[in-house]
Amino acid sequence: MPRLRLPRSARLARNSEFERVRAEGKAEHGRYMLCSVAPCGDAGAARIGIITSRRVGSAVERNRVRRRFRELVRADRSQLATGFWVVLIARARAVGATFAELRDEWRRLAKRAGLLVLDA
Repeated sequence: MPRLRLPRSARLARNSEFERVRAEGKAEHGRYMLCSVAPCGDAGAARIGIITSRRVGSAVERNRVRRRFRELVRADRSQLATGFWVVLIARARAVGATFAELRDEWRRLAKRAGLLVLDA
């Protein structure tokens, strides 16, 4: 049985990586999230970082939003373009959104940024 998780190697971890995406990337704005995308220089798989500030809500709510965002990316990981770093910034409205609403917005923003190529 395969492990259904987003591996650490697919995540952004260092503050300098987040800063580089903010400085060099382009941002797509949505109702529940902000998606910033920057080319990373190597042709490796896309790496993802997630930011949930205290404005989003309590620790329980922030953690739930983070888990949902990780699952969104994990599910579509095979269809992500290579050579990009992505930062998803949660908005306070994400707490009350259904998973389907978050998925639709993620896919719309990722397509607009040229990051996601869906079959169909």
